[in-house]
Amino acid sequence: MVVLADGREVDRGRCAELLGSPTVPETRTLVEAATPPPRRTPSAATGDPVAEVRGVTRRYGTVLAVDDVSLALRPGEIVGVVGRSGSGKSTLARLVAGLEPPDTGTVALAGRTTAGRRLRPGYVMPVFQDPVASLDRRWPLWRTLAEPVRARGDTLSREAAARALADVGLDVDLDRRPGSLSVGQAQRVALARALLAEPALLVADEPTASLDVATTAAVTDLLRHLADRGTALLVVSHDRARLAGYADRVLTMAAGRLD
Repeated sequence: MVVLADGREVDRGRCAELLGSPTVPETRTLVEAATPPPRRTPSAATGDPVAEVRGVTRRYGTVLAVDDVSLALRPGEIVGVVGRSGSGKSTLARLVAGLEPPDTGTVALAGRTTAGRRLRPGYVMPVFQDPVASLDRRWPLWRTLAEPVRARGDTLSREAAARALADVGLDVDLDRRPGSLSVGQAQRVALARALLAEPALLVADEPTASLDVATTAAVTDLLRHLADRGTALLVVSHDRARLAGYADRVLTMAAGRLD
């Protein structure tokens, strides 16, 4: 195994030695970030649900993607959903966020069904599984980050935008465009945009899938901090061990059902 940092080799050795007894700071950081401890004290989430689905079902042709699922998310709570590909996780996330209507059942945001909702801009912020496609390739990063802030009638300084990127471990020119970013960098921009909106509900589909383990640890700490300030989060992931380190509940989805 070879460990790189800032374009240079900082460590080399057999896997068992480097992973079992790391001595170089860069290697130690990576190993520690890759093995998060489980969360021991789940939040006692109280208050009315920020979002709630009751008996929702969603079909795509003959495929039953979500089958009679009910779930409530309260302020300050992180709910993780794990499951195999095709189990219905992403469809459930879109239903909770109000991005798709259910075939049957109801979706309520802030206590009102999505059909008649009048919510403030940024009440719900999604972080999509494909971060590159979720960013407008014509826009500089500055405009992307400012979009949810401007939607609620506020302004965003370049200094605040730079701080938002720094919070997710990114230091890039605000005038760059998404096409010049890696997938992992685009994901961090999408996360920063969502956080700037100060949402009541953040729905994230595989938010750390394209990130290295050190950046993943920093981002999950940031998500936990956001929840501790009162935001409800629904996080879809394949990484149960990672979710267990910062989520209050981890639920399993299989064949459209939630357990």
